[in-house]
Amino acid sequence: MGDVTDDLKDITVTVTSPDGRIEGHMRGLRSVSFRFRFNDYENYYRHGDVAVLEHQLARGATLLATTYIKNRQEVMRRHGFTPFSSSRQPTTRRHREYLEKGAELKATGGSAGGEIRARTRAMRDFKVKIDPVVFRRCDQAEFLQLANAAMVGLRKDYDQALKSLRHTLYLKYRDQPNW
Repeated sequence: MGDVTDDLKDITVTVTSPDGRIEGHMRGLRSVSFRFRFNDYENYYRHGDVAVLEHQLARGATLLATTYIKNRQEVMRRHGFTPFSSSRQPTTRRHREYLEKGAELKATGGSAGGEIRARTRAMRDFKVKIDPVVFRRCDQAEFLQLANAAMVGLRKDYDQALKSLRHTLYLKYRDQPNW
């Protein structure tokens, strides 16, 4: 067992969308990507059903984030960190507020031209919007570049929102005892 930082960076997660056609991969917190299994992009664009693809990408992102969070919690447990639960609440006001506000934290991301946009609440609930013209203009490789750019942008926006929340709470509680 390495140190906790290295073990967290080494977390690798792969999930499949509910319909089995899209695979999501995440390594650490920085690498997020999706790919079509068996070149199934053709099945989506042949039917032109953008809503189905939006739903499958969103559910795939939810599964990916949830699986990553579970693996992260296991790494933390192995290193002696005790998770908080409904029966074991954090003892400081700052930490309680962090958990409450973190559960509502919102982030968005999109491809450079806005063809694909993604949003999340607390990295647990994802929504994806795809411009219908994407099917007419993009082959599988181009679509994946747009989708992956949207997810990377969402991840960066979430990281920034989380840093901002931490900074705000630090400033709010820094001069208070037992913060």
